[in-house]
Amino acid sequence: MRATLDLGDGPLQLLPERAVWRPRERALFVADLHLGKAAAFRAFGAPAPTGASEETLRRLGALVDEMAPEKLVVLGDFVHAVPSMTKGLTASLVEWRERRASVDCVVVLGNHDRRAGAWLAGCGFTPVEAPAVHAGCECRHFPLEEAEALAPGPTLLAGHLHPMTRLRGPGRDSLRLPCFVVSGRQVVLPAFGEFTGGAFISRSPGARLLAATELGVFEAG
Repeated sequence: MRATLDLGDGPLQLLPERAVWRPRERALFVADLHLGKAAAFRAFGAPAPTGASEETLRRLGALVDEMAPEKLVVLGDFVHAVPSMTKGLTASLVEWRERRASVDCVVVLGNHDRRAGAWLAGCGFTPVEAPAVHAGCECRHFPLEEAEALAPGPTLLAGHLHPMTRLRGPGRDSLRLPCFVVSGRQVVLPAFGEFTGGAFISRSPGARLLAATELGVFEAG
């Protein structure tokens, strides 16, 4: 089940896959893949799981194939670090793009992408600086402060925070879940990547938290 919003300039759908869909423009938005993060950890001698980047790309490919967007916009932190840009990841990305060559793929550069512009372009993705306007949305990596987000303007999509919330049951059980944060004209997306971690978000008086679950997107609290 998707959650539909209209922040004043057309509908958005918040997807349980931790993505945003702009149906009128057929544009798909995701944030914070952090591809190659585990490889970067291992390069510095830290233990990290294998297969996280492959699973992230598999999920992204499945979502793109299902939604058939004209444009895919990644809201920053596509890759984790320079040691992440391995030959294996490069080959996987080139193959991924060749299979979806008709989709315009844009990466709004995040703080982890600062040295990845040429590499992204070589893999078939278009790197752009923030803010960038795509499908009528202002696209950033870093969210605006709430006061700025409440000011008039187009729908604003951002990432960076890896927001999480907690749903509590009637007993003492609880569930930690990624969430969308909606405040004013701004939507902060949860991290799409498999190996990213997350941070609990305190709800401000004017904000909404919508949890992304396997069953759908639901208001949290």
